[in-house]
Amino acid sequence: MDPIKSKGEEILKKMESNSKVSLFNKDWWYGSIMDWSMKNEAFKTQMFRFVDVLPSLGSGSDVAKHLKEYFAESGDELPSVFNVGVGLGSLAPGLMAGAIRKNVTSMAKMFIAGENPKEALDTIKKSRKNKIGFTVDILGEATLSHKEAKEYQSRYLELISWLADDSKKWDEVSQIDSDHQGSIPKVNVSIKLTALHCSINDKAWNQTKDILKEKLRPLFDLAIQKNVFLNLDMEHYGVKDLTLEVYKEILSENSYRNYPHFGCVVQAYLRDSLADLKKLTEFAKNRGTPFTVRLVKGAYWDTETIEAAQKGWQVPVYTNKKESDANYEACADYLLSQFQFIRVALGSHNVRSLSAAIISAEKYNVPKNGFEIQMLYGMADPIKKSLVEMGYRVREYCPVGELLPGMAYLVRRLLENTSNESWLRGKFADGKSTDSLLADPAIDLQKTSSEPIRSKKFNNEPYLDFAIPKNREHLVSALENHKKTFGKTIPLVISGQEIKTSQTLPRENPSNTQEIVANICLAQTEHAEKAIQASHKYFNDWKKVSVSQRAELVDKLAQLMRRDRFQLIAEQIHEVGKPWAEADADVAEAIDFCEYYAKHMRELDKPQVMSGLPGEGSHYLYQPRGVAVVIAPWNFPLAILAGMAAAAAVCGNTVIMKPAEQSSVVGFGLMRLILEAGFPKDVFQFLPGLGEVVGEYLVNHPLTSIIAFTGSKQVGCHILQRASLIQPKQKHVKKCIIEMGGKNAVIVDTDADLDEAVDGILYSAFGFAGQKCSAASRVIVLEDVYQKFVARLSDAAQSLYVGNAEDPYFDYGPVVDKDSHQRLQSTIQKAKKDFKLLFETATPNTGYFVGPTIFTDVPADSFLAQDEFFGPIMSVIKAKDLDHAIQIANGTEYGLTGGLFSRSPSSIAKVKAEFEVGNLYINRSITGAMVERHPFGGFKMSGIGSKTGGPDYLKQFLEPRTITENLMRRGFAPAEG
Repeated sequence: MDPIKSKGEEILKKMESNSKVSLFNKDWWYGSIMDWSMKNEAFKTQMFRFVDVLPSLGSGSDVAKHLKEYFAESGDELPSVFNVGVGLGSLAPGLMAGAIRKNVTSMAKMFIAGENPKEALDTIKKSRKNKIGFTVDILGEATLSHKEAKEYQSRYLELISWLADDSKKWDEVSQIDSDHQGSIPKVNVSIKLTALHCSINDKAWNQTKDILKEKLRPLFDLAIQKNVFLNLDMEHYGVKDLTLEVYKEILSENSYRNYPHFGCVVQAYLRDSLADLKKLTEFAKNRGTPFTVRLVKGAYWDTETIEAAQKGWQVPVYTNKKESDANYEACADYLLSQFQFIRVALGSHNVRSLSAAIISAEKYNVPKNGFEIQMLYGMADPIKKSLVEMGYRVREYCPVGELLPGMAYLVRRLLENTSNESWLRGKFADGKSTDSLLADPAIDLQKTSSEPIRSKKFNNEPYLDFAIPKNREHLVSALENHKKTFGKTIPLVISGQEIKTSQTLPRENPSNTQEIVANICLAQTEHAEKAIQASHKYFNDWKKVSVSQRAELVDKLAQLMRRDRFQLIAEQIHEVGKPWAEADADVAEAIDFCEYYAKHMRELDKPQVMSGLPGEGSHYLYQPRGVAVVIAPWNFPLAILAGMAAAAAVCGNTVIMKPAEQSSVVGFGLMRLILEAGFPKDVFQFLPGLGEVVGEYLVNHPLTSIIAFTGSKQVGCHILQRASLIQPKQKHVKKCIIEMGGKNAVIVDTDADLDEAVDGILYSAFGFAGQKCSAASRVIVLEDVYQKFVARLSDAAQSLYVGNAEDPYFDYGPVVDKDSHQRLQSTIQKAKKDFKLLFETATPNTGYFVGPTIFTDVPADSFLAQDEFFGPIMSVIKAKDLDHAIQIANGTEYGLTGGLFSRSPSSIAKVKAEFEVGNLYINRSITGAMVERHPFGGFKMSGIGSKTGGPDYLKQFLEPRTITENLMRRGFAPAEG
């Protein structure tokens, strides 16, 4: 008989004798909830969302409101436990809220060992009496501030000391306090890296590792001093390689090299888990002292798959459970074959997985006490008891922390328990057969691909993953190479010929004003005239080129950008001070614009039949307009310039590109690629120069047909005014596509997840030093959570660092130039006289640096809350309620972007209906719109025209025509068909 199945049956038989109640006992409120969750997927989702929001609800009426919104208003039948307080004539909200909180708290106590170490001690001691060990983890994952991270480190240090001191009084339990080599620590503690450092930055890889090791050393020192086992937990995939590197490097240090009681985690649902185990084994051999690896399945499956899909990255996890289960068995087998180098901890509730591992241990002659089995506190008690009776060392993973705020952990446990593929559910709830529960997952296994999940419509260019070493190395190399070109001259390009002018503008590196990135030739009116005449002349030829050929050239341009990605990023970092990730996103968006517009133009090229009546043919089609003048900003120096120019050209227009003076190096890089792509020399002209000279001339010119502009309201309105004037010999009305500014607001509701809100708002306000038209410059907070939010915001802001954009350690770089620096500093000094300064970041004096600056208690009608400053200045405004918040949000002349952080379905619906912005974001940052997914653009004084990266954008560069033909000849018409 199959030995794995025999072992599994032995465990199951013991479980049946040990199990007095099922896992989902219907006598428990928890059991009722679980039962409903397994029957109704929609209910499960709402239940978990309600459990998640409950800690933030301050009153009985809030609880009642959310309970109704999540459940009663859906019209579904409710569990009887919820019927109190929902229907008419039910309990008063206060009484109902108390009952709900009590029940959810009781549910949390099933999975959380205690609110603090002392409270958890009774649980720990009780488990030890039952010959079950423990590892304690402090609830909480990613921290938002240095203050929080320091507090977590202190709590870990106190936990280690307190448990170690108390353990001196504990009786020895040989089954859990020793292994095949002798005594092992009674106290076992698990820690998370993201709790110890709030600014984990994969771009600044080595600096981040150094900081993390510095945070870990006091914990490792105390663990050795107190003879405590210390385990480094594994979290989401983004920090996996960083965690393993930190772990190996710190264990290689002389102070820790010989201590055997350290451990780390490997997650078997990751496709590279077996490879990681082999690397860890080699490391253990070289280290010479064994350490422990805890093998688990993994608890972030939904997060990993969703994030991979959204970013267009390879899927790091196996996408069906059988693959994970089969890989777990393979990993366990490998680990146990190496037990002389690595101690093994098997974390699982799946009896099949554990049985397979036990049989592997027997195969490799691993003593029964040469490995241990770990399970979560509050789950699968009958399995634990059975394994203890069989003589195995069993340890519980015991989280400690506040019950209701520990909802993130609790919700993950609930998801595991109610998953359709959960082994525990199959055994205890669904009553699956022994054969199915113990079936080999490798049999009839359908392997899945790790390839990125692709949309059938359009796929955005993936951002670079800077956790991959080669991406960091390539960018460092590109930055070094670009520095070698500093001081070069950037020419005009007219009809494919480079032209240098006597008037030049030295372009400083805004991060280091001692460096001149380039000298920009400035076009004059005679150059503008030459360019527009050449463009006008060639228009008649270009418009006759087929759409397929034009689209193919635009696609080729995108391919060249992809090839030269690192060079294009480096140019932005040096010329406009964009940090690594922001510059990479700009290049990716430029690629997206080209490929999306090429694809969309092919679709628009198909004439639409407008009449199905006999004897008549009527078709709707598009034709290009003429010469397009593209006036681009410096803040998205490649994406916006390339997007507007590619849109115009793919439609059949000729294009004059006038980049911002501050970003002409990037603009010339685009022009270089345009010519390499094979566009005829007169399709694009490149005219760097002053806006008031060359820009003004082009706007006024009678041969200009289209003006595509992105920039300030002042300049945009001026262009509209000038373009409306009909010049002599002008035969058309100029088409203006004008994108202007914003005074964007984010509303924070009383039930918002403040961790998410603070994180999202800081990025929205200060990414690229706030130099985005979409940036959040106003935060409108409901008064019930105002003080709490402001305190969290202030703490989190302390962790923001400003410095040279070339150094990825810094969160934010400089503002773009001297004028911006002086204007923003003047605004801040003026605001300090009238408003309460919450936070101001220290900045270096080597460049044009303005740090994140936050003012609180700002009146909604003040200049600080009304004017656009285009920099890192945030106003925090208090609102009485949601209606008041919406009124404040809509109380400016702009209507570009806005956001809401809320967990109330009714609040979300209300804001969706009433917030007057072109792009509204719920429970996320309000910047970072992506082509096709988030078409971008506003209204009111934020601009006119259809959204970039959307289905209507190209139509602005085209003239629609209808051609109707009478098909009758002498009473006859062609046959249909």
